[in-house]
Amino acid sequence: MHKFLVVDDDPDLAAIVEEKLKAYGECTICASGHEAIDILAEDPFDAVITDYIMQGGDGGSLAHYCSNHGIPVLVVSSFPETQIRPYLPEGVHFVNKFHAVRGQLLEQTIREILDDIED
Repeated sequence: MHKFLVVDDDPDLAAIVEEKLKAYGECTICASGHEAIDILAEDPFDAVITDYIMQGGDGGSLAHYCSNHGIPVLVVSSFPETQIRPYLPEGVHFVNKFHAVRGQLLEQTIREILDDIED
């Protein structure tokens, strides 16, 4: 069973992501990048799924923290990838928030991350 940390200051969107990830493992939800770093320092997770713009520590800083600690990251944002990608470390996955909550792109990206972990 995989463990995911879902980081989003919008509880409704965090709940949608959690629901979509149920089939892949268990989720812990928190509302800020700073809170996520505190949680990650205490408990290992297989991947982090984070919003980009949040109060209390943004997703870009969290992505850099995770990248430095070997934790796969998926950034989910309503901003276009072209605006965010320059601020993310190499190897971070990105899904537009609209496509994450509709369709199967979130699940497909999580499967890719999990496949990379298992290889």
